[in-house]
Amino acid sequence: MITVVVGCPPWGGRSATLGAVNATVPTAIERLLTADVAQEIARAFGDRPIYPERVLIDGPDRPSLPGPQGAERRFPGWPGPVLVLSDENQGVCSWGVPLDGHQVLVGGAAAGGTSAYAASVEEFIAARRWDYQCASSDLCMTAQAAELDQGSLRYLQQGLASTVTTAGWPGLRQYRFERYDQRVMLWCDAGQCDWLISAASEVSLKALAAEVLGLSNLREVLWADNASSRRLLDELRASAPSW
Repeated sequence: MITVVVGCPPWGGRSATLGAVNATVPTAIERLLTADVAQEIARAFGDRPIYPERVLIDGPDRPSLPGPQGAERRFPGWPGPVLVLSDENQGVCSWGVPLDGHQVLVGGAAAGGTSAYAASVEEFIAARRWDYQCASSDLCMTAQAAELDQGSLRYLQQGLASTVTTAGWPGLRQYRFERYDQRVMLWCDAGQCDWLISAASEVSLKALAAEVLGLSNLREVLWADNASSRRLLDELRASAPSW
């Protein structure tokens, strides 16, 4: 365990300490979230890692986020102190671990306050590693589709393996499914669900796309922004005149 004394972070290059507090970094975080791991998992979406480079605590009496009207909380409404792990790449929310708990929280206005994101630091790291493998693939297709219906969710749960499920941001819930080299990531919110499907080969991606096209309204909204994936999608459309 590492015991540190923390207060508010420097604002505008000036150190401002408001009532320092003794804080002990949970052993699991110290062991699992090394500097290398923090940088590795930040690659998924360009998040800004804070721990372990800095030990920053956000608490009811010690808000950690500079704001126009003074310091604000990264984890609004959470009753105890939270070790800040990282900020979203544009600062709309943050992830952290309560000093008296194990779950990973997500907090901020974009997240609708503060809620549990993952059950543990292990799940948080696993989710971020999975997301990077899915989102960084050159062979992928995406969609901003209709709200996730239970039939589509049930099909994915039965046909693919469910991995880590998280909640709070982006959207209300994030599902992850995989089968061999194929991956399906869903960001579910009220009225909308973002899909990202990827694979390691063109044959595998085309097979996955053909399989999920009948789900939700993907026939109308699935698209690709790179030449290889776009060609595969065009081939699927050409082979299905009903499109």
